[in-house]
Amino acid sequence: MNHPSTAVVEAPAPLDTTALLATARQAAAAQMAAEVATLVAVADWADAHTEGTVGDPVGPLGLWHENPQAVPGGDRFLELGGPGAPLVSEFCLYEISAALGRSVASGRPLVGDAIELRHRLPRLYSRVLAGADPATQKRALPVWRARKIAALTRSLPAEGADFVDRNLAPVAHRATMPTVERLVAEAIARFDPENAELDRADADAGRYFTVETTPVDAASPWAGVVPVHGTLDLADALDLQNAVQRVAADLAAAGCDADHDVRRSMAVGELARRQTALDLGGVDPASGAPSNVAPADSTRTPARAVVLYVHLSDTAITAHRSGPGIDPATGATGIDLARLENTRSLITADQVRDWCRAPGTKIVVKPVIDLAEHVAVDAYEIPDRIAERVRLDWPACAFPYCGRPARGLDLDHIEPYRSNAAPGAGQTSTDNLAPLCRGHHRVKTHPSPTGTSPPGSGPPDRRWRYQHDRLGTYTWTSPHGLRYAVDPTGTTPID
Repeated sequence: MNHPSTAVVEAPAPLDTTALLATARQAAAAQMAAEVATLVAVADWADAHTEGTVGDPVGPLGLWHENPQAVPGGDRFLELGGPGAPLVSEFCLYEISAALGRSVASGRPLVGDAIELRHRLPRLYSRVLAGADPATQKRALPVWRARKIAALTRSLPAEGADFVDRNLAPVAHRATMPTVERLVAEAIARFDPENAELDRADADAGRYFTVETTPVDAASPWAGVVPVHGTLDLADALDLQNAVQRVAADLAAAGCDADHDVRRSMAVGELARRQTALDLGGVDPASGAPSNVAPADSTRTPARAVVLYVHLSDTAITAHRSGPGIDPATGATGIDLARLENTRSLITADQVRDWCRAPGTKIVVKPVIDLAEHVAVDAYEIPDRIAERVRLDWPACAFPYCGRPARGLDLDHIEPYRSNAAPGAGQTSTDNLAPLCRGHHRVKTHPSPTGTSPPGSGPPDRRWRYQHDRLGTYTWTSPHGLRYAVDPTGTTPID
Protein backbone atom coordinates (compact mmCIF):
# COMPACT_ATOMS: atom_id res chain seq x y z
CA MET A 1 0.00 0.00 0.00
CA ASN A 2 1.27 3.38 -0.94
CA HIS A 3 1.16 5.96 1.78
CA PRO A 4 0.77 9.63 0.91
CA SER A 5 3.95 11.55 1.26
CA THR A 6 4.21 14.10 4.02
CA ALA A 7 5.72 17.44 3.22
CA VAL A 8 8.32 18.64 5.65
CA VAL A 9 7.88 22.29 6.59
CA GLU A 10 11.01 23.88 7.88
CA ALA A 11 10.67 26.22 10.81
CA PRO A 12 11.51 29.81 9.98
CA ALA A 13 14.93 30.92 10.97
CA PRO A 14 14.96 32.80 14.27
CA LEU A 15 14.96 36.55 13.84
CA ASP A 16 18.15 38.38 14.60
CA THR A 17 16.77 40.92 17.06
CA THR A 18 20.07 42.75 17.20
CA ALA A 19 19.91 43.29 13.45
CA LEU A 20 16.31 44.47 13.76
CA LEU A 21 17.34 47.11 16.28
CA ALA A 22 20.19 48.20 14.04
CA THR A 23 17.82 48.53 11.08
CA ALA A 24 15.36 50.59 13.14
CA ARG A 25 18.14 52.91 14.32
CA GLN A 26 19.42 53.38 10.78
CA ALA A 27 15.91 54.24 9.60
CA ALA A 28 15.48 56.72 12.46
CA ALA A 29 18.82 58.35 11.61
CA ALA A 30 17.80 58.68 7.96
CA GLN A 31 14.46 60.14 9.00
CA MET A 32 16.15 62.74 11.24
CA ALA A 33 18.48 63.75 8.41
CA ALA A 34 15.53 64.06 6.02
CA GLU A 35 13.59 66.23 8.49
CA VAL A 36 16.61 68.53 8.87
CA ALA A 37 16.96 68.81 5.08
CA THR A 38 13.26 69.68 4.80
CA LEU A 39 13.51 72.37 7.49
CA VAL A 40 16.56 73.92 5.81
CA ALA A 41 14.82 73.91 2.42
CA VAL A 42 11.75 75.58 3.93
CA ALA A 43 13.93 78.23 5.61
CA ASP A 44 15.75 78.86 2.31
CA TRP A 45 12.42 79.14 0.49
CA ALA A 46 11.11 81.64 3.05
CA ASP A 47 14.32 83.71 2.87
CA ALA A 48 13.84 83.92 -0.91
CA HIS A 49 10.40 85.51 -0.36
CA THR A 50 11.04 88.08 2.38
CA GLU A 51 10.78 91.83 2.81
CA GLY A 52 11.51 93.96 5.88
CA THR A 53 11.42 92.67 9.44
CA VAL A 54 8.85 92.01 12.13
CA GLY A 55 8.34 94.92 14.51
CA ASP A 56 7.96 94.80 18.28
CA PRO A 57 5.58 93.69 19.70
CA VAL A 58 4.64 90.81 17.49
CA GLY A 59 0.99 89.86 16.89
CA PRO A 60 -0.72 86.52 16.29
CA LEU A 61 0.92 84.06 13.89
CA GLY A 62 0.34 85.26 10.36
CA LEU A 63 -0.35 88.94 11.15
CA TRP A 64 0.03 90.73 7.86
CA HIS A 65 2.09 93.81 7.13
CA GLU A 66 0.11 96.68 5.63
CA ASN A 67 1.47 97.81 2.26
CA PRO A 68 -0.37 100.86 0.87
CA GLN A 69 0.85 99.99 -2.66
CA ALA A 70 -0.40 96.39 -2.58
CA VAL A 71 -3.15 95.30 -4.97
CA PRO A 72 -6.40 94.65 -3.04
CA GLY A 73 -6.62 90.91 -2.53
CA GLY A 74 -3.07 90.42 -3.82
CA ASP A 75 0.07 89.15 -2.13
CA ARG A 76 1.09 90.58 1.23
CA PHE A 77 3.85 90.02 3.76
CA LEU A 78 3.20 88.20 7.01
CA GLU A 79 4.77 88.22 10.45
CA LEU A 80 5.54 84.52 10.86
CA GLY A 81 8.50 84.89 13.23
CA GLY A 82 9.13 87.03 16.30
CA PRO A 83 10.48 90.62 16.45
CA GLY A 84 13.49 91.00 14.18
CA ALA A 85 12.59 88.08 11.88
CA PRO A 86 11.91 88.88 8.22
CA LEU A 87 8.40 89.32 6.84
CA VAL A 88 7.39 86.49 4.49
CA SER A 89 5.23 86.58 1.36
CA GLU A 90 1.80 85.06 1.97
CA PHE A 91 1.51 83.59 -1.52
CA CYS A 92 4.78 81.67 -1.17
CA LEU A 93 3.16 79.65 1.63
CA TYR A 94 0.68 78.05 -0.74
CA GLU A 95 3.34 76.70 -3.09
CA ILE A 96 5.74 75.32 -0.48
CA SER A 97 2.83 73.74 1.41
CA ALA A 98 1.56 71.98 -1.69
CA ALA A 99 5.08 70.84 -2.63
CA LEU A 100 5.35 69.17 0.79
CA GLY A 101 1.91 67.57 0.53
CA ARG A 102 0.45 69.81 3.26
CA SER A 103 -2.47 72.17 3.57
CA VAL A 104 -1.52 75.82 4.00
CA ALA A 105 -2.86 75.61 7.55
CA SER A 106 -0.14 73.03 8.22
CA GLY A 107 2.55 74.69 6.10
CA ARG A 108 2.22 78.16 7.62
CA PRO A 109 3.42 77.13 11.13
CA LEU A 110 6.28 75.13 9.57
CA VAL A 111 7.53 78.20 7.69
CA GLY A 112 7.10 80.33 10.81
CA ASP A 113 9.10 77.88 12.93
CA ALA A 114 11.87 77.70 10.32
CA ILE A 115 12.11 81.51 10.23
CA GLU A 116 12.08 81.73 14.05
CA LEU A 117 14.86 79.16 14.43
CA ARG A 118 17.16 80.49 11.71
CA HIS A 119 16.87 84.20 12.50
CA ARG A 120 16.12 84.41 16.24
CA LEU A 121 17.44 81.14 17.72
CA PRO A 122 20.70 80.60 15.80
CA ARG A 123 22.34 78.41 18.49
CA LEU A 124 19.37 76.08 18.61
CA TYR A 125 19.24 76.10 14.82
CA SER A 126 22.86 74.92 14.67
CA ARG A 127 21.95 72.11 17.06
CA VAL A 128 19.18 71.12 14.64
CA LEU A 129 21.65 71.09 11.73
CA ALA A 130 23.76 68.54 13.61
CA GLY A 131 20.98 66.05 12.90
CA ALA A 132 21.98 65.93 9.23
CA ASP A 133 25.11 63.88 10.07
CA PRO A 134 24.63 60.46 11.72
CA ALA A 135 27.94 60.97 13.53
CA THR A 136 26.60 64.00 15.45
CA GLN A 137 22.94 63.03 15.81
CA LYS A 138 23.26 61.89 19.41
CA ARG A 139 23.58 65.49 20.59
CA ALA A 140 21.41 66.99 17.86
CA LEU A 141 18.13 68.77 18.56
CA PRO A 142 15.25 66.93 16.85
CA VAL A 143 13.19 69.05 14.48
CA TRP A 144 9.94 68.32 16.30
CA ARG A 145 11.39 69.55 19.61
CA ALA A 146 12.96 72.61 17.98
CA ARG A 147 9.58 73.54 16.49
CA LYS A 148 7.92 73.33 19.90
CA ILE A 149 10.56 75.67 21.32
CA ALA A 150 10.17 78.08 18.38
CA ALA A 151 6.41 78.24 18.92
CA LEU A 152 6.99 79.26 22.55
CA THR A 153 9.64 81.92 21.89
CA ARG A 154 7.89 83.70 19.03
CA SER A 155 6.13 86.19 21.31
CA LEU A 156 9.34 87.11 23.15
CA PRO A 157 11.26 90.32 22.40
CA ALA A 158 14.61 89.85 20.69
CA GLU A 159 16.50 89.95 24.00
CA GLY A 160 14.22 87.32 25.51
CA ALA A 161 14.65 85.00 22.53
CA ASP A 162 18.44 85.37 22.79
CA PHE A 163 18.22 84.57 26.53
CA VAL A 164 16.37 81.31 25.81
CA ASP A 165 18.70 80.48 22.92
CA ARG A 166 21.82 81.00 25.04
CA ASN A 167 20.66 79.05 28.06
CA LEU A 168 18.87 76.23 26.30
CA ALA A 169 21.19 75.41 23.40
CA PRO A 170 23.74 73.33 25.42
CA VAL A 171 21.02 71.04 26.84
CA ALA A 172 18.22 71.40 24.29
CA HIS A 173 18.45 67.80 23.07
CA ARG A 174 17.55 66.43 26.50
CA ALA A 175 15.60 69.25 28.17
CA THR A 176 11.96 68.45 28.89
CA MET A 177 9.18 70.69 27.64
CA PRO A 178 8.26 71.82 31.20
CA THR A 179 11.88 73.00 31.54
CA VAL A 180 11.57 74.92 28.28
CA GLU A 181 8.27 76.46 29.36
CA ARG A 182 9.77 77.61 32.67
CA LEU A 183 12.72 79.17 30.86
CA VAL A 184 10.40 81.02 28.47
CA ALA A 185 8.32 82.22 31.44
CA GLU A 186 11.51 83.53 33.06
CA ALA A 187 12.44 85.32 29.84
CA ILE A 188 9.01 86.98 29.75
CA ALA A 189 9.39 88.12 33.37
CA ARG A 190 12.93 89.42 32.75
CA PHE A 191 12.57 91.09 29.38
CA ASP A 192 8.83 91.75 29.04
CA PRO A 193 7.46 92.47 32.53
CA GLU A 194 4.41 94.32 31.24
CA ASN A 195 3.26 91.24 29.34
CA ALA A 196 3.99 89.10 32.38
CA GLU A 197 1.50 91.23 34.32
CA LEU A 198 -1.02 90.87 31.49
CA ASP A 199 -0.71 87.10 31.24
CA ARG A 200 -3.24 86.56 33.97
CA ALA A 201 -5.76 88.74 32.15
CA ASP A 202 -4.93 87.07 28.85
CA ALA A 203 -5.78 83.69 30.36
CA ASP A 204 -9.41 84.79 30.47
CA ALA A 205 -9.29 85.61 26.77
CA GLY A 206 -7.96 82.12 26.08
CA ARG A 207 -11.11 80.44 27.27
CA TYR A 208 -12.99 78.47 24.63
CA PHE A 209 -15.54 75.75 24.17
CA THR A 210 -15.44 73.60 21.05
CA VAL A 211 -17.74 70.95 19.68
CA GLU A 212 -15.78 69.00 17.06
CA THR A 213 -17.83 68.19 13.98
CA THR A 214 -15.60 65.33 12.85
CA PRO A 215 -16.52 61.82 13.98
CA VAL A 216 -14.81 60.56 17.12
CA ASP A 217 -14.13 57.19 15.46
CA ALA A 218 -12.90 57.36 11.89
CA ALA A 219 -13.56 53.62 11.51
CA SER A 220 -17.24 54.08 12.43
CA PRO A 221 -18.23 57.58 11.25
CA TRP A 222 -21.90 56.62 11.27
CA ALA A 223 -21.87 56.30 15.07
CA GLY A 224 -23.16 59.87 15.37
CA VAL A 225 -20.90 60.98 18.27
CA VAL A 226 -18.29 63.74 18.32
CA PRO A 227 -15.69 65.02 20.85
CA VAL A 228 -16.26 68.15 22.96
CA HIS A 229 -13.51 70.06 24.78
CA GLY A 230 -12.81 73.49 26.19
CA THR A 231 -11.13 75.71 28.77
CA LEU A 232 -13.49 77.41 31.23
CA ASP A 233 -13.32 79.77 34.13
CA LEU A 234 -12.96 77.60 37.23
CA ALA A 235 -16.23 78.78 38.77
CA ASP A 236 -18.05 78.20 35.48
CA ALA A 237 -16.51 74.74 35.22
CA LEU A 238 -17.66 73.83 38.72
CA ASP A 239 -21.17 75.09 37.97
CA LEU A 240 -21.24 73.05 34.76
CA GLN A 241 -19.96 70.01 36.64
CA ASN A 242 -22.73 70.34 39.21
CA ALA A 243 -25.43 70.89 36.57
CA VAL A 244 -24.31 67.90 34.51
CA GLN A 245 -24.12 65.73 37.62
CA ARG A 246 -27.60 66.82 38.72
CA VAL A 247 -29.25 66.14 35.34
CA ALA A 248 -27.42 62.80 35.06
CA ALA A 249 -28.86 61.83 38.43
CA ASP A 250 -32.32 62.96 37.27
CA LEU A 251 -32.00 60.74 34.18
CA ALA A 252 -31.12 57.78 36.40
CA ALA A 253 -34.10 58.50 38.65
CA ALA A 254 -36.32 58.66 35.56
CA GLY A 255 -35.31 55.12 34.63
CA CYS A 256 -32.34 55.62 32.29
CA ASP A 257 -30.15 52.54 32.74
CA ALA A 258 -27.10 53.83 30.84
CA ASP A 259 -23.83 53.96 32.74
CA HIS A 260 -22.71 57.10 34.56
CA ASP A 261 -20.49 58.57 31.82
CA VAL A 262 -23.14 58.04 29.14
CA ARG A 263 -25.76 59.75 31.32
CA ARG A 264 -23.40 62.70 31.85
CA SER A 265 -23.02 63.09 28.08
CA MET A 266 -26.81 62.92 27.69
CA ALA A 267 -27.14 65.54 30.43
CA VAL A 268 -25.10 68.03 28.38
CA GLY A 269 -27.53 67.58 25.51
CA GLU A 270 -30.48 68.12 27.83
CA LEU A 271 -28.92 71.33 29.15
CA ALA A 272 -28.25 72.53 25.61
CA ARG A 273 -31.85 71.94 24.55
CA ARG A 274 -33.65 73.20 27.64
CA GLN A 275 -31.44 75.98 29.02
CA THR A 276 -31.42 78.29 25.99
CA ALA A 277 -32.32 81.56 27.74
CA LEU A 278 -30.60 83.55 30.46
CA ASP A 279 -32.72 84.13 33.57
CA LEU A 280 -31.25 87.51 34.34
CA GLY A 281 -32.31 88.32 37.86
CA GLY A 282 -32.99 91.78 39.16
CA VAL A 283 -33.94 93.45 42.43
CA ASP A 284 -37.19 92.71 44.24
CA PRO A 285 -38.97 96.11 44.18
CA ALA A 286 -40.72 95.35 47.51
CA SER A 287 -37.72 94.35 49.61
CA GLY A 288 -34.79 95.68 47.57
CA ALA A 289 -33.12 92.28 47.86
CA PRO A 290 -31.55 90.53 44.88
CA SER A 291 -33.98 88.35 42.99
CA ASN A 292 -33.37 85.35 40.75
CA VAL A 293 -36.60 86.05 38.84
CA ALA A 294 -36.00 87.82 35.57
CA PRO A 295 -38.06 90.95 34.91
CA ALA A 296 -41.08 90.44 32.66
CA ASP A 297 -39.56 92.63 29.94
CA SER A 298 -36.12 91.00 30.05
CA THR A 299 -34.53 90.08 26.75
CA ARG A 300 -34.16 86.36 26.09
CA THR A 301 -32.03 85.05 23.29
CA PRO A 302 -33.59 81.97 21.69
CA ALA A 303 -31.46 79.01 20.81
CA ARG A 304 -29.72 79.38 17.48
CA ALA A 305 -31.17 77.17 14.79
CA VAL A 306 -28.79 74.35 13.90
CA VAL A 307 -29.10 73.41 10.24
CA LEU A 308 -28.06 69.89 9.24
CA TYR A 309 -27.81 69.01 5.56
CA VAL A 310 -28.69 65.30 5.46
CA HIS A 311 -28.76 63.30 2.24
CA LEU A 312 -30.95 60.18 2.33
CA SER A 313 -31.93 57.62 -0.27
CA ASP A 314 -35.58 56.71 -0.75
CA THR A 315 -34.93 53.26 0.74
CA ALA A 316 -33.48 54.83 3.89
CA ILE A 317 -36.62 56.93 4.29
CA THR A 318 -39.03 54.00 3.86
CA ALA A 319 -36.93 51.31 5.55
CA HIS A 320 -38.59 51.80 8.95
CA ARG A 321 -41.79 50.50 7.37
CA SER A 322 -40.45 47.71 5.18
CA GLY A 323 -37.23 46.79 6.97
CA PRO A 324 -33.59 47.46 5.92
CA GLY A 325 -33.02 47.97 2.22
CA ILE A 326 -30.75 46.05 -0.11
CA ASP A 327 -27.23 47.36 -0.38
CA PRO A 328 -26.57 47.66 -4.17
CA ALA A 329 -22.86 47.06 -3.60
CA THR A 330 -23.21 43.79 -1.66
CA GLY A 331 -26.71 42.57 -2.54
CA ALA A 332 -27.36 41.96 1.16
CA THR A 333 -29.58 43.70 3.67
CA GLY A 334 -27.98 46.04 6.13
CA ILE A 335 -28.31 49.33 7.95
CA ASP A 336 -29.43 52.35 5.96
CA LEU A 337 -26.98 55.25 5.93
CA ALA A 338 -27.28 58.97 5.43
CA ARG A 339 -24.58 61.49 4.53
CA LEU A 340 -24.26 64.55 6.76
CA GLU A 341 -23.01 67.31 4.49
CA ASN A 342 -21.91 69.63 7.32
CA THR A 343 -19.24 67.20 8.53
CA ARG A 344 -18.90 64.97 5.43
CA SER A 345 -19.54 61.94 7.61
CA LEU A 346 -21.91 58.99 7.48
CA ILE A 347 -24.64 58.42 10.04
CA THR A 348 -27.37 55.83 10.28
CA ALA A 349 -30.88 56.59 9.08
CA ASP A 350 -32.07 55.64 12.58
CA GLN A 351 -29.94 58.46 14.01
CA VAL A 352 -31.64 60.89 11.62
CA ARG A 353 -35.05 59.62 12.74
CA ASP A 354 -34.10 60.18 16.38
CA TRP A 355 -33.04 63.75 15.61
CA CYS A 356 -36.26 64.41 13.71
CA ARG A 357 -38.38 63.15 16.62
CA ALA A 358 -36.83 65.69 19.03
CA PRO A 359 -39.32 68.40 20.05
CA GLY A 360 -38.91 71.67 18.18
CA THR A 361 -37.16 70.11 15.19
CA LYS A 362 -38.05 71.71 11.86
CA ILE A 363 -37.66 69.48 8.81
CA VAL A 364 -37.33 70.86 5.28
CA VAL A 365 -37.41 68.37 2.41
CA LYS A 366 -35.85 69.59 -0.82
CA PRO A 367 -36.33 67.99 -4.23
CA VAL A 368 -33.62 65.83 -5.73
CA ILE A 369 -31.25 67.83 -7.93
CA ASP A 370 -29.92 66.31 -11.14
CA LEU A 371 -26.21 67.08 -10.83
CA ALA A 372 -25.60 65.98 -14.44
CA GLU A 373 -27.77 68.82 -15.73
CA HIS A 374 -25.84 71.72 -17.26
CA VAL A 375 -27.13 75.08 -16.00
CA ALA A 376 -25.65 78.36 -17.23
CA VAL A 377 -26.36 82.09 -17.14
CA ASP A 378 -24.61 85.11 -18.63
CA ALA A 379 -24.50 87.19 -15.44
CA TYR A 380 -21.41 87.23 -13.20
CA GLU A 381 -23.55 86.76 -10.08
CA ILE A 382 -24.19 83.09 -9.28
CA PRO A 383 -27.86 82.07 -8.85
CA ASP A 384 -28.72 79.78 -5.94
CA ARG A 385 -29.75 76.94 -8.26
CA ILE A 386 -26.25 76.88 -9.79
CA ALA A 387 -24.40 77.39 -6.50
CA GLU A 388 -26.29 74.50 -4.89
CA ARG A 389 -25.45 72.15 -7.76
CA VAL A 390 -21.75 73.08 -7.67
CA ARG A 391 -21.46 72.54 -3.90
CA LEU A 392 -23.32 69.24 -4.02
CA ASP A 393 -21.23 68.00 -6.94
CA TRP A 394 -17.93 68.98 -5.26
CA PRO A 395 -18.48 69.18 -1.48
CA ALA A 396 -15.01 70.49 -0.53
CA CYS A 397 -12.46 73.12 -1.55
CA ALA A 398 -10.92 72.13 -4.89
CA PHE A 399 -7.39 73.36 -4.01
CA PRO A 400 -4.63 70.75 -3.50
CA TYR A 401 -4.59 69.19 -0.02
CA CYS A 402 -7.52 71.27 1.23
CA GLY A 403 -10.63 69.57 2.56
CA ARG A 404 -12.71 72.45 3.91
CA PRO A 405 -16.45 71.88 3.31
CA ALA A 406 -17.71 73.71 0.23
CA ARG A 407 -20.81 75.22 1.81
CA GLY A 408 -19.95 78.82 2.64
CA LEU A 409 -16.80 78.96 0.45
CA ASP A 410 -16.25 81.20 -2.57
CA LEU A 411 -17.32 79.89 -5.98
CA ASP A 412 -14.61 80.70 -8.50
CA HIS A 413 -14.95 81.02 -12.26
CA ILE A 414 -12.43 78.46 -13.54
CA GLU A 415 -12.17 80.32 -16.84
CA PRO A 416 -12.11 84.00 -15.83
CA TYR A 417 -15.35 85.87 -16.46
CA ARG A 418 -15.18 88.23 -19.45
CA SER A 419 -17.52 91.20 -19.33
CA ASN A 420 -17.31 91.63 -23.12
CA ALA A 421 -18.38 88.09 -23.98
CA ALA A 422 -21.14 87.60 -26.50
CA PRO A 423 -24.68 87.10 -25.15
CA GLY A 424 -25.48 83.46 -24.59
CA ALA A 425 -21.89 82.51 -23.67
CA GLY A 426 -23.10 81.19 -20.32
CA GLN A 427 -19.84 81.85 -18.49
CA THR A 428 -21.41 81.34 -15.07
CA SER A 429 -22.26 77.66 -15.26
CA THR A 430 -22.10 74.42 -13.33
CA ASP A 431 -19.12 73.41 -15.51
CA ASN A 432 -17.14 76.61 -14.95
CA LEU A 433 -17.39 77.05 -11.18
CA ALA A 434 -15.38 75.49 -8.35
CA PRO A 435 -15.55 75.97 -4.57
CA LEU A 436 -12.39 77.60 -3.16
CA CYS A 437 -11.39 78.93 0.24
CA ARG A 438 -10.90 82.68 0.23
CA GLY A 439 -7.10 82.36 0.48
CA HIS A 440 -6.94 79.81 -2.33
CA HIS A 441 -9.24 82.00 -4.40
CA ARG A 442 -6.85 84.91 -3.93
CA VAL A 443 -3.69 83.03 -4.94
CA LYS A 444 -5.46 81.84 -8.09
CA THR A 445 -6.66 85.36 -8.95
CA HIS A 446 -3.65 87.53 -8.09
CA PRO A 447 0.02 87.07 -9.07
CA SER A 448 2.76 87.31 -6.46
CA PRO A 449 5.58 89.80 -7.13
CA THR A 450 8.08 87.84 -5.04
CA GLY A 451 10.77 85.44 -6.18
CA THR A 452 12.61 85.32 -9.50
CA SER A 453 11.71 84.04 -12.94
CA PRO A 454 13.99 81.98 -15.24
CA PRO A 455 16.47 84.06 -17.29
CA GLY A 456 14.97 85.31 -20.54
CA SER A 457 11.41 84.42 -19.58
CA GLY A 458 10.28 88.02 -19.12
CA PRO A 459 8.17 89.37 -16.27
CA PRO A 460 6.76 86.55 -14.15
CA ASP A 461 3.04 85.95 -13.88
CA ARG A 462 3.31 84.06 -10.63
CA ARG A 463 -0.13 82.70 -9.92
CA TRP A 464 -1.85 79.34 -9.55
CA ARG A 465 -3.81 78.01 -12.53
CA TYR A 466 -6.17 75.08 -12.87
CA GLN A 467 -8.43 73.18 -15.25
CA HIS A 468 -11.41 70.89 -14.73
CA ASP A 469 -11.91 67.88 -17.01
CA ARG A 470 -15.05 65.89 -17.74
CA LEU A 471 -13.91 63.06 -15.46
CA GLY A 472 -14.19 65.35 -12.45
CA THR A 473 -10.47 66.04 -11.88
CA TYR A 474 -8.99 69.47 -11.18
CA THR A 475 -5.46 69.83 -12.52
CA TRP A 476 -3.55 72.60 -10.75
CA THR A 477 -0.25 74.21 -11.78
CA SER A 478 1.73 76.19 -9.21
CA PRO A 479 3.67 79.38 -10.02
CA HIS A 480 6.85 77.27 -10.30
CA GLY A 481 5.27 74.68 -12.59
CA LEU A 482 4.52 71.92 -10.06
CA ARG A 483 1.29 70.13 -10.95
CA TYR A 484 -1.31 68.41 -8.80
CA ALA A 485 -4.39 66.37 -9.63
CA VAL A 486 -7.34 66.81 -7.26
CA ASP A 487 -10.18 64.33 -7.54
CA PRO A 488 -12.84 63.12 -5.09
CA THR A 489 -10.30 60.77 -3.48
CA GLY A 490 -7.76 63.49 -2.66
CA THR A 491 -4.62 65.14 -4.09
CA THR A 492 -1.92 63.45 -6.16
CA PRO A 493 1.32 65.18 -7.25
CA ILE A 494 1.74 64.79 -11.01
CA ASP A 495 5.42 65.68 -11.24
